Amino acid sequence: MIAVPFGYDFQIEKINKQLLDIVNAAFAVLSIAGVLNDPTVDGIGDSTQALEYKTPKKNAEAK
Repeated sequence: MIAVPFGYDFQIEKINKQLLDIVNAAFAVLSIAGVLNDPTVDGIGDSTQALEYKTPKKNAEAK
């Protein structure tokens, strides 16, 4: 490596592991946000109609 004569010792395996941990953490946060966010409603949360359900709608009722 070019940096070795200048006293730098890069541990590529350690750096790769740290970068992988950061990327995995970012994907975890994004996936949690995706699970909580319903793209069919504005913002985060359920629609007013969904909040009023007492029991789930059957497929025939959903049309």
